[in-house]
Amino acid sequence: MGKGRKMAHKSLAEMIDKQELARLRGDTTIREVGRYMVDHHVGSVLIMEGEELKGIFTERDALNIFVATRRNPDLTTAADVMTDHPQTINVNASYEDALHLMTDGGFRHVPVIDDDGKVLGVVSQRDLLEDEA
Repeated sequence: MGKGRKMAHKSLAEMIDKQELARLRGDTTIREVGRYMVDHHVGSVLIMEGEELKGIFTERDALNIFVATRRNPDLTTAADVMTDHPQTINVNASYEDALHLMTDGGFRHVPVIDDDGKVLGVVSQRDLLEDEA
């Protein structure tokens, strides 16, 4: 690639196209959340009540719960330990906007929403960085 040429990136809509929404309820135990993440090969799960986004639970959260706090995963629910009301990004935002949001916020997953606030999927730093390759 020549100097000064900008690389074309996939849109957020393209990144989440065909993505199955990884979502569970807040009363799901952390053990069940962990099993879901392993079985579905996902790094985050949206915690939702109906269509309303309540929070997000990520691999980093799992590490903190299981290693740092020694909480019982059978007695701890997603609602107990999720990130409440996570930041979201509009599906029409740019690749750069998503990367800056995650970098500035110190997180690796961000829910993608439409203009009406409906959750469409999740984009991760890994998704963004793989698109750069």
